[in-house]
Amino acid sequence: MYRVSLVRCDTYGRPQVEAAVDRAIGLLGGMERFVQPGQRVLIKANLLWSSRPDQAIVTHPEVVRAVGLMARDAGGKVIIADSPGGIFSSATLRRVYRRSGLWAVADETGLTLNQDTGTVALPHPGGVTAKRFEMCRYLTQADVIISLPKLKTHSFMRFTGAIKNLFGVVPGLQKVGYHAKHQDADTFSEMLVDVLTLVRPALTVMDGIVGMDGNGPSGGDPFPTGVILAGPDAVAVDELAVSLVGMQPRSIPVLRVAARRGLTTLRRKDVPLIGDSFEAARVEGFRPPSTGPDLSRVPGFLSRWAARVVVTSPVAGPACTGCGVCREHCPVGAITIANGRAHMNPDGCIRCYCCHEMCPYNAVELRQPRLVQALMRS
Repeated sequence: MYRVSLVRCDTYGRPQVEAAVDRAIGLLGGMERFVQPGQRVLIKANLLWSSRPDQAIVTHPEVVRAVGLMARDAGGKVIIADSPGGIFSSATLRRVYRRSGLWAVADETGLTLNQDTGTVALPHPGGVTAKRFEMCRYLTQADVIISLPKLKTHSFMRFTGAIKNLFGVVPGLQKVGYHAKHQDADTFSEMLVDVLTLVRPALTVMDGIVGMDGNGPSGGDPFPTGVILAGPDAVAVDELAVSLVGMQPRSIPVLRVAARRGLTTLRRKDVPLIGDSFEAARVEGFRPPSTGPDLSRVPGFLSRWAARVVVTSPVAGPACTGCGVCREHCPVGAITIANGRAHMNPDGCIRCYCCHEMCPYNAVELRQPRLVQALMRS
């Protein structure tokens, strides 16, 4: 496994972020190790949907700015891109860029924001779940890919970081189709590792200055995690991030799949760490998702019953406006809109929590089954 650098940083103040990013990448040999003059550099941020930087849903613009300028100073031709949830259109991109603060970064620095919404099917002969993947066309125009994930929990995958960030190269609503095809955490993780081995980012820089705990990746709470992590191995970056916040790497489905494929041992001691002390950076009080156990290994004839009994279900709460975004993103059509509210069909629900993730009003609540509530009270 490649080395991972850990640099403590407690604020998004520009000088502090620039210094932390410069040190994190410098410990790995400097940006010149990853970017050569004249290369086209894709900065793949996490832009889940239109949200402010202080909500801790998207990669903070100061981190994007710092990495982008370092890549440009190394001689790269930089473009910043992602495919947010929803319709992959120029209007969607403009709205997300503006609210996330990246539009202002581009205005100030001259860094380019992607406006190409084209798609392309890319072959992946070594893929386990598929041999071809529908991807954003901007991916094919890059010589070097730098991934900038956000350190967050994920109600379905338990954690979203370096590996999960690459799912953003799947165009817009086509992500829904991947959820429909890969309905449990294990098979979805197999697909995510396929995407990782297809995209192969040269460098990952994780924004962990303020992460998100609880029921992320959009409905949790900002949590001060105080770190920048960087490394050429996305799996190793994720493994270190998970360990820092007190979660077990083996509890993360995508890391278990990566281990099965020989990409990690799931032992933190096997991740070479440079920079600041792991013990000094360790986070206390970080809450994992409350969505219940992973049922990937439960036999099919029992899994649906088990989901009803022990796994948290999405329910439209009082803030629901009936806008229909949740219905649009439900991969199995288990949501209807009636009388100005969303209604989730518990029998059809596969507990992927896309509705919770994409709700623009944070109106989808994750409710524990009565049995679990009773056990917690007893």
